[in-house]
Amino acid sequence: MDFQERLFVRRMQLSEKEDVKALFARSLGITDRIIFQLSFDDAQKSARKQCGDTLIEEYDGKIVGAVSMRIQEIENTRTGFIDALVVDKQLRGKAIGKSLVNGAILWLEERGCKVIYATADRYNSPSWNIFIHKGFRLYEAPQQLRDYGLNFLRLWLGEFYFIGFGTFFLRWDKEPIKPRETDEAWHWVTAFLGVSIVWWIQILRSQGPITLVPASFVVTATSILVHELSQKIAARSLGIQTTFKAWISGILFSWLIALAGGFFPAYGSTYVKQIDWRYEPQKDKTGIIFALGSLVSLVLAFAFWALPNLTTGSLIMESARLGYATNLMLAVFNLIPIQAAGGFVWDGKKILTWNRMAWATLAIAIIALIILDIFF
Repeated sequence: MDFQERLFVRRMQLSEKEDVKALFARSLGITDRIIFQLSFDDAQKSARKQCGDTLIEEYDGKIVGAVSMRIQEIENTRTGFIDALVVDKQLRGKAIGKSLVNGAILWLEERGCKVIYATADRYNSPSWNIFIHKGFRLYEAPQQLRDYGLNFLRLWLGEFYFIGFGTFFLRWDKEPIKPRETDEAWHWVTAFLGVSIVWWIQILRSQGPITLVPASFVVTATSILVHELSQKIAARSLGIQTTFKAWISGILFSWLIALAGGFFPAYGSTYVKQIDWRYEPQKDKTGIIFALGSLVSLVLAFAFWALPNLTTGSLIMESARLGYATNLMLAVFNLIPIQAAGGFVWDGKKILTWNRMAWATLAIAIIALIILDIFF
């Protein structure tokens, strides 16, 4: 009997809740574990009302995967949600996730769901591709507003999307609809405005000059555009197609941080566009793409830092400080070398894997610039 024949999908028994939680603990990072636990608990509450359940996948008597489902009535339509899809990290790539998603779709269809939603951890991630191959399509904010108006907030609350920045809504319809992604220009403008509003909040909190508001938009747009376009150009030189996607929930989260006086540039990211593309740490050379983004932001940060020495205009000096802070934070955040649960690798981790010396050089340069700013 081969591996696939020894896999078995079935409903979770109440006595197995702790086993599913143990699966979360060994397969997810702390942040994802919290979000998945919330979704799992919500599905259990729905199960008690006969409108939710959890499927598990067994291998030799051990739980190696799980997925939860819920049903809601939204706009007079029976709507399903697929949540908390997790596969044992030792067995990823074995089609466990695919069979769980198949089971979840069938469960929801049998209960009359005409529309099904899911969230993918990242654009073109393994979980994303599982759903795309099952007929799901990207379901972005403009489409949500057009279909639901302000009622789209129910979708966000149902999927804990407010704290899931960097994730994407996917939609499945019983009657297939031709997918159409929002134009990339919309994502650029959304990112520019999103980060600009962060600075506008800071300006208002500090009672800064109102003339700095339009200037901050120019500085922010320039900083983001140069950072992301440098990555896009580098990717194209390697024969890789990319697309930029704004993180709506991340932008809203950054506004909340700004109200508390902080700055968190969770505005979006450049993603590889080819379907089923996957990052392979030992083979991939695309670290140069992300290293270039950090390098460009670092150079811009230095240029903005030096600009006040060349002028006496107060507006230019204030704008330069804002540009320095924006680009420094972009360089720092894009150099953090971590790998999130679900296999998503942050830019800094890709740079470190590609070339440790390049990562160390960028890190030292950032520290040097901070020291330069403090003492000079």
